[in-house]
Amino acid sequence: MSDHIPAHLETLLKLHPADLADQLQRLPAEEAGALLRQLPKETAAAVLAEAEKEKLPDLLAVFSSTQLAELFQQLPSGDAVDLLPHLPAARRREALAAVPPDRAGEVKSLMRYPEDSAGGIMDSRFIALRDNMTVEQVRELLRARAQKERIEDVAYLYVTDAQGRLVGIVSLRDLVFRRADRRIGEIMNRDVKLVRATDDQEAVARQFEHYHYLGLPVLDAGDRLVGVVKASDALAIARREATEDMQLMVGLSGEERALTPWRKAIGRRLPWLLINLLTAFAAAAVIGFFESTIAKWTALAVFLPIIAGQGGNAGMQTLTIIIRDLALGEISPGDGRKALAKELMLGLINGLAVGLIVGLVGYLWKGSLALGLVALAAMVLNQLAAAAAGVVIPFGLKAIRVDPALASSIFVTTVTDVAGFFFFLGLAVLAMRWGGF
Repeated sequence: MSDHIPAHLETLLKLHPADLADQLQRLPAEEAGALLRQLPKETAAAVLAEAEKEKLPDLLAVFSSTQLAELFQQLPSGDAVDLLPHLPAARRREALAAVPPDRAGEVKSLMRYPEDSAGGIMDSRFIALRDNMTVEQVRELLRARAQKERIEDVAYLYVTDAQGRLVGIVSLRDLVFRRADRRIGEIMNRDVKLVRATDDQEAVARQFEHYHYLGLPVLDAGDRLVGVVKASDALAIARREATEDMQLMVGLSGEERALTPWRKAIGRRLPWLLINLLTAFAAAAVIGFFESTIAKWTALAVFLPIIAGQGGNAGMQTLTIIIRDLALGEISPGDGRKALAKELMLGLINGLAVGLIVGLVGYLWKGSLALGLVALAAMVLNQLAAAAAGVVIPFGLKAIRVDPALASSIFVTTVTDVAGFFFFLGLAVLAMRWGGF
């Protein structure tokens, strides 16, 4: 790690740290590590904060414990905490021992909180005021702090009492437009939205989406101000959670990326493929049960994937809406009946519309009115089953405290496949009996 910038790094240094991290992650581990060591420590620290978790062990391994301590001092405490789990325990202790005691104390205090909690994502750097300070005194304080540390991302100033308990909040706008002799206690807002250090990060992200704040104070069990969650962090959490939910819905781990090594990816994908295989056998068993029916009326085989496929598509549409609203807190378990009624109505309308088309095609193509009516009825019934499954399954999984995004899609597609085959072939059996063939 060097403060001297070689000529061949000048182009890379013009990149944003996130873009530079992307560039390094595409290089072999040894080459990426060697290049990272040549960067100024401020840039190297910012790149490590942007790197993917799976790449961090290799990137961190190129630094000595002393160099790691220097990098940690360049980062907010929260980012330093995110890097520590990717170091072996011995090197982690050595690096923390080399960090100045006050900064090491900040990092260790953050490590007490779960990674996915407000305490785990908060920044322990904030500006605390007393209510008896004047506006001019606070302005002087900000000017002095600006000469020693970065404060350009400060949106709010927090007012605490002698015990560190939060009593109010002051925006930078108030400091600009209020008279210099006004007391902070006179201009502060006492109605403060806040989060607890133990609150789940998804709940925190939802508060940002709802209230559109730039930052939220984090309080411990004693109502003491211990940190601040910034809007940028909440946005990153929301994006990461949305990505994980999308991956979970198709049977991925939620952590896989395009450049994840195949040895790790196979262990995350194969189990879900095997589970899907079992559900496919369940659908195949239904077809096997009606094997003699299909042998007598071979035209049925043509329409089997149509009935099941349309049901699967409809079920995934419903499922996506429900899981999205559950994840964002826009729907609660008490809204389940309303959601179910709405989706059943949509299922009925969609089933009739699509079923009429499929039934007409069946009649015109095969010249069989019975086949058209069976396809129509099966389509309507399977669309209703898809609508019900798309609502009931995620709500049911949430009720038993299982992530709805984790397994809902497998259950929904199983329902639509099995129900579609059963409705279509079962109705075909009845039609054959009534029709006398």
